[in-house]
Amino acid sequence: MGITVQKRMRWMLGGTLLAMTAGCTWMPWTEKEDPTILPFKTIQSGSFQGFLKNWDDARQPVFCALIRSRAQWDALMQPAATMGDQRPSGPPAAYFQTKQYLLVARVMQAPDAAERPHVFTPLSVTLREGVLRVNYLYRAPSSGASYQVKDYMMLGIPKERYTTGPVVFQENDRRVCELKR
Repeated sequence: MGITVQKRMRWMLGGTLLAMTAGCTWMPWTEKEDPTILPFKTIQSGSFQGFLKNWDDARQPVFCALIRSRAQWDALMQPAATMGDQRPSGPPAAYFQTKQYLLVARVMQAPDAAERPHVFTPLSVTLREGVLRVNYLYRAPSSGASYQVKDYMMLGIPKERYTTGPVVFQENDRRVCELKR
């Protein structure tokens, strides 16, 4: 009889521990999701077969855009057909039903392969008081290349989380662009 009681106690203790660990997400001390922080996905500048069209970089050294449709994509991006390259020239039109792109670009000295992923570093995308803020770090390349390139950072965000209002781009904690919407 004593062994049966011990087995029941072990099962009850094990069940209690299992219920406690499974229910930790329901506990009041767990951190709630901040609705002002938008999830984003970084899209590398070489993900698509094409390039950003020219702009007057003397007048506007930092180019910023919000791309909400395939037509807007086509207005800003130029396909670059090359033999054997299987990358798409851009996202399919269906992508823009649920997602949109935030784009920031510069003309810069060409980075080498090691520093290219670190030229633009996204920090956060927030929506507070109707203003969408894109905060990122920019590190000018120091490769010593003798030519310049247009390079960009593109972030994909959910379309339902931001629909209208100004978009502010902050580079190294300094405002560089503002889009009125």
